[in-house]
Parts: sequence; structure tokens; C-alpha cells
Amino acid sequence: MGSLRHRVRVATLQILFEVDATDHALDVVYERRREEDHVTGDGVEFLHRLVFGVWEHRSYLDRIIEEAAPNWPLLQMPGVDKAILRIALFELLLDEVEQTPVKAVINEAVELAKQFGSDNSSRFVNGVLGTVVNRYRPEPDEL
Repeated sequence: MGSLRHRVRVATLQILFEVDATDHALDVVYERRREEDHVTGDGVEFLHRLVFGVWEHRSYLDRIIEEAAPNWPLLQMPGVDKAILRIALFELLLDEVEQTPVKAVINEAVELAKQFGSDNSSRFVNGVLGTVVNRYRPEPDEL
């Protein structure tokens, strides 16, 4: 199941990045990526929840990112980093279905940043998520 969840997060990242960087319709990009990546079964449910949940709540998620990274205006932030942070914050703060452990969400986000971001992305993503977790979810036993 771990690799399915990783594939779904990669697809989510690609969908959100494309929709944010272009004027392509979310539902069209979602369907195309779901078909190209052969996402089926449990993966479809997770993909749909992540993609549409992040997109619906992006204003709220962006405010949290801006508060946690005040020196990095969203307009100057690389699109990949922004998409990764939105996904991870959605999982940490809003997704009541999965309730993925904090450590797993952060590790996955850092892996995505290493795979798709720039040289500094993984450190940046880790730092922002650490700040948010300390501020919004002070649960020391999970960290």
C-alpha cells in the first residue's frame, strides 16, 4: 500500500502543479493523470480526496504557508514546493479520513521535494512543515 500512496501523491503533485501553472481545468487534468498513471481502486479515492481537497482549501493552506515561511512570498515560491506543501498540510490539518501519522506525511513530503524540487527544496519543505506542526499540532509523542 505504501507504494500506491506514494504514486498517488506524485500524481497529486503533478496535477496541482499543472493546474496552478496553467489555465487547464482541474477535472480534465485530474482525469487525464488518473488514466495515464492507471490509478484504480483505493488509489482513486485517495487521489480524488487529495486533489480536490487541496484545491478547494488552497487559500487556507496558502495562508498557513505564508505564516510559516514569511520570507518566502507564495508568488516567489517554486511551484513544486508550493504544491508539496499544500498536499502535506492538507493531510496534516484537514484530511480526517486518512489521518496519516505526522512523521509519515513529513517524510513523504521531503521525499517528493528531493525527487521533484530543487537542491534546497527538501530542507525548505521540512522546515516549513516542522514550523506548522509545532504551531498547529503540538503532539510531542508523534514527533
